[in-house]
Parts: sequence; structure tokens; C-alpha cells
Amino acid sequence: SSANSINIARLIPQSFYYFRAYAQVVKEEKSVVFSVPSGNFGNICAGMLAQKMGLPVHKFVASVNANDTFVKFLQSGEFHPKPSVATLSNAMDVGNPSNFARIYELFHKNANTVKEYVSGYTFSDEATRDVIREIYNETSYLMDPHGAVGYLGLREYLKTEKEHLTGVFLHTAHPSKFIDTYDADLKEVVEIPEALSALQHKQKVSIKLPANYSDLKQYLLS
Repeated sequence: SSANSINIARLIPQSFYYFRAYAQVVKEEKSVVFSVPSGNFGNICAGMLAQKMGLPVHKFVASVNANDTFVKFLQSGEFHPKPSVATLSNAMDVGNPSNFARIYELFHKNANTVKEYVSGYTFSDEATRDVIREIYNETSYLMDPHGAVGYLGLREYLKTEKEHLTGVFLHTAHPSKFIDTYDADLKEVVEIPEALSALQHKQKVSIKLPANYSDLKQYLLS
């Protein structure tokens, strides 16, 4: 079945690792903030489902690229979808996040309630590149562009009240998936996972179908 970020069958399993992450940091006896790199807002919505189940999340940070529809909603209280803009963090290039409707329902269609539980920040490709380089130079840890946006959002939020908070940012993809976005020297340090490298020389197989429901249904039933 489809596992894209509008499918509740993906969101429910994603909600579990918020519990797992919380269990690892709650011993510090501080409130926990999750910063989630967001495009279609499925992952952060999964976190909100965890919160509704009882996980005491202090705040969610929606960290986005130039596709800032949700951030503008938090600022104005009005949701205005727009065409997507291409960025380095391309899985987050969504100008009309499908899961906004779910999030709005979770908070009883009240913009002020959403703002109470969620903050949002938008970051440019330049800022994303800069922080990838910064963190690699400091720690030898290579972030992918999506995780970098999540880190930037957490860092921005923690400027407000970091003395009382533990921050967790989600790193949602392996750098090898976006190797072409790195400068030449960083490309050289990307380690290709064995499971991925094993696929590089395989032949791609696909079946073309007409773009109509009856033909798809007939194929699936056959």
C-alpha cells in the first residue's frame, strides 16, 4: 500500500518513536521539545497523535524550507496554499501540506490553539548549506538537508527558554539519498549503505498502466 505521508498507516508507526525519544531524554527532568523538518506535515502530525495519546510534549517546532505556508499560517491565523518551490530539502517542497487538515482538526480548528502547541521557522538553502558545513566541521557528523532544517528550527526555538528544555530534532533521511546536494569534499565522506549500494547495478522494472481507475483495479484484481 502507499506509504506516503497522507496515509494514516504511516503516521501511526511514526508516532511510536516520539515515545522512544522521549524515554531517552526525560530523565533530564526538563520539558521536551521536538523539532521536525516538515513538508507535507505527516511526521509532525504523527508526533501530535503521540501527544494526544498522552505524551507530554512541551512544544513542536515545524521547521520548513522556502515552502513556508504553515509558518505564515502561524503568523496570520489564515491558511493560504501556494505552488511549491524547489529547494535542497526536496522531500519538504510542499506548498499545500495535505496533513494541515488533520492538524487543524486535532486542535479543534482553532488557530490560536495550534499556535499554543506549535512554533514554526523557515530557512533558506544557503542557511541549510551553511549549517551542514558548520556541524560537519565541528563534529564530523554529516546531516542531510532535511535534518539540517530540523536542527536549525530547534536552535532557533531554544533561544527563547533553553534553560528549561531538552530539544530533540528529527534527522529524517540518510545523506546518501541527497549526495548531489553536497559540495565535492563532503560528497567524498558520504558512506553509501550496503543495502543501497547493492541496488545500484540492478535493472529497474516497471509496468505502465493507463491513468484511469478501472484499468488499475483490473490489474490489481488480476
